[in-house]
Amino acid sequence: MKQFYLLFSFMLVFMSSMAQNMVSYAYDNAGNRISRKIVLIGSNPNHVKKSAEPAPVDDQLGERKITIYPNPTRGALAVEITGGNDKDAIQLILFSAQGVQLQNVKVGANITPVNMSAYSSGWYVLRVQAGEKATEFKIVKQ
Repeated sequence: MKQFYLLFSFMLVFMSSMAQNMVSYAYDNAGNRISRKIVLIGSNPNHVKKSAEPAPVDDQLGERKITIYPNPTRGALAVEITGGNDKDAIQLILFSAQGVQLQNVKVGANITPVNMSAYSSGWYVLRVQAGEKATEFKIVKQ
């Protein structure tokens, strides 16, 4: 009987530690599961870092550094391009998820706004093109 209580208490401790874990799933737009994470949940929720502003997205295009923020956006998107030479014309081309070109903007200053307030929620592709070089960013509109 003592062994039963020992086994029972071990199982109780094991089950309580398992109850503090949670499985989180991520899905794409078609409904396919694309990732699974085990989230450890402690008794103190202060370990969760909450950010009021999403972090900017950075990328390199040759000698240029491209920074896009905020992503996800609710309306206006800022594209900051620094470095590189000024002889190449830089264009920002916004596409819908279906591949339809929505905007084509020539960059004039270091920070160029892209107004997305007229578009519905979803994801878009922003292509930054400088001469023959190009890079693309996935933009989420909330």
